[in-house]
Amino acid sequence: MKKSLKITLVGALALFMLGGCGAAPAGSAGTVLTAPLSASASDAAVSNRDASGEYDASEALTLAPDGDLTITKAGTYILSGEYKGMIVVEAGEEDKVQLVLGNATITNENGPAIYVRSADKVFLTAAEGTVNTISDGSDYTLTDGDATLDAAVFSRDDLTINGSGSLTINGNYKHAVVSKDDLVITAKDLSVNAQNVGLNGKDSVSLSEAAVSITAGSDGIRSDNDTDADKGVVSVVDSAIRITAGSDGIQAARSIEIDGCSCEIDAEDDAIHADGSVAIRRGSFTITCGDDAIHADEKVEISGGTLTVTGREGIEATCILISGGDITITASDDGINAARKSSAYTPTVEITGGTLTITMGAGDTDGIDSNGDIIITGGTVSVNGNSCFDYDGTATFTGGTVYVNGQQVTTLPNQLMGGRGGMMGGQGGFGGMGGQSGTDGQGGFGGKHGGQGGFGGGPGGGRP
Repeated sequence: MKKSLKITLVGALALFMLGGCGAAPAGSAGTVLTAPLSASASDAAVSNRDASGEYDASEALTLAPDGDLTITKAGTYILSGEYKGMIVVEAGEEDKVQLVLGNATITNENGPAIYVRSADKVFLTAAEGTVNTISDGSDYTLTDGDATLDAAVFSRDDLTINGSGSLTINGNYKHAVVSKDDLVITAKDLSVNAQNVGLNGKDSVSLSEAAVSITAGSDGIRSDNDTDADKGVVSVVDSAIRITAGSDGIQAARSIEIDGCSCEIDAEDDAIHADGSVAIRRGSFTITCGDDAIHADEKVEISGGTLTVTGREGIEATCILISGGDITITASDDGINAARKSSAYTPTVEITGGTLTITMGAGDTDGIDSNGDIIITGGTVSVNGNSCFDYDGTATFTGGTVYVNGQQVTTLPNQLMGGRGGMMGGQGGFGGMGGQSGTDGQGGFGGKHGGQGGFGGGPGGGRP
């Protein structure tokens, strides 16, 4: 039974993206995860205190389990034992509060188990050698002013989860962790289970040298501020992440940057999705997804890493730049698709390095498909399937090695001439060789004035 409560409590992440596609012309339309030991990339969003998880036990106050608790001052507070009720932080806007979990179980059936109502920043630390669990109830309605409290850990301000101990957070009602500001994860053994979103930082989510396992009914990791130009971003640096998601694995309203990650993602929708740009520099990725493995409306840049992808499409964006890495894509639709999702760039696939292997399923599929240009100046590209290249603009091949169905080529074939039922593409056109049906058509030239295509074309779309 839902209970409606009004609670009254007392007492920039700028992403460096690689070089790029030209701007569009004006007017154009169960295993234990172990985090890596070293971080070779710096992340300005993560402070030394975020990363360390250290605290001075001699200056800490131990909070005895005693129903709802409210913390009103800066300091370090130790929680140990079984707590039933809500732990509330209502400190000053300049106050930093550290909650140290030492074999603590915190459960609140009527709302969040931990609610940060006000503070400068809160650190949630799993102490070394301890096992801790935080859970909310499965059925409640709780509001505080303009906020609907709908996560096991809910924070209005900056939140950091760190420490080397074990921490499991169960979002039994909706989300597991929500920060309405910045969310930083440096925890070394964090398990997240959520009915909806696993980790949500409105302004940003930053993971650095973290080990995290997420099972989520919706997105695994999400940053959803789409109103501020420098917010809505996700950064992953030298971390180990396993995500099983009912929607996107990692989702950002602006940008996603990954520089070192041992990532396993199984997502019903996109594995990695940004409304702006995605940059991947290092890491090992195993991705299974229902839609795109990597999707950005504007730009995807890959300069390193090993990616093994199985999904409907491998990589989709307006502009796709690959300068390094070892990428293997098995796709039921397009392997790489430069489709106009944004007016910021000209649709382009540009490959200057790395090793790329694409295998497509049967049917109307393309290995590398560009609504604009394809540029290959380096690397090794191997495409296997019915239609290996399809481009509406021009193809430039001045360096590197390209294989089409096992045969090395010196020019890039354009499957616009067939494979979709006509010389002009689509279902119709002027018939064409090798169309979608795979057998001789019926009806002369096919196309918009033809019957059923010609010379193997698909069904025509016009008058008989």
